[in-house]
Amino acid sequence: MMLVSYSMRRPITALNCNLQSVRTVIYLHKGPRINGVRRDPESYLRNPSGILFTEVQANEYQDKVRSILQLPKYGIKLSNELILQCLTHKSFAHGSKPYNEKLNLLGAQFLKLETSIHSVKNDSPLEARENGPLSLKFSNLGTNFAKELASKNTACTFIKSHKLGPFIFWKMRDPLKDSHINGETTIFASVLNAFIGAILTTNGPEKASLFIKESLLDKGDLHSLVNIASENTASAKTSIPNKENKASL
Repeated sequence: MMLVSYSMRRPITALNCNLQSVRTVIYLHKGPRINGVRRDPESYLRNPSGILFTEVQANEYQDKVRSILQLPKYGIKLSNELILQCLTHKSFAHGSKPYNEKLNLLGAQFLKLETSIHSVKNDSPLEARENGPLSLKFSNLGTNFAKELASKNTACTFIKSHKLGPFIFWKMRDPLKDSHINGETTIFASVLNAFIGAILTTNGPEKASLFIKESLLDKGDLHSLVNIASENTASAKTSIPNKENKASL
């Protein structure tokens, strides 16, 4: 893309000075970075799914995100700007757009608190519940399941299972490499944590806690953190004997 600008030069006798005409040509490069060449903003303002940051439409973007996360169901209100920030990683557009880093840090800590409370009040889905009154089981905090509940892998799987990946604005380190090389797990997990942080700061701890308990930790939802963590823990247990068998061979 080229941008051309003009200015004029003509004499002004009364002031005894000249106006100079200058023609400037600016080349905006698309594609891989070249040192010393200015890049076309469109080349770095698109996410991996091709969505242009400056052309985001609320009815096609933020409203869909609200529906996917069922925010209206819990009486949660987030502005369009805040939703876009939750879905924007620091790696996108050289960090020039509002990104979710601080919201991610806040939400991650609140999620750990809520999942810890959930763990001590509930048996692991992989274990049978004993008859009798509910008792706090602090030993559950050290289990693999409790750790998996608030892990990046579980949060990333939640984002993927809810089809939120295409909405995220981030920069891939190398489009030709797999998701592990590009840091997809960490970035997708940061989005879920950022939403929790945004709900916490704008709607209060009660609604943030309600969202986590009723949505993220809902055992009846196949794509909840509880069921995802259960599957991850179960698959990890089955993979250990397989590795031991291969080692013995």
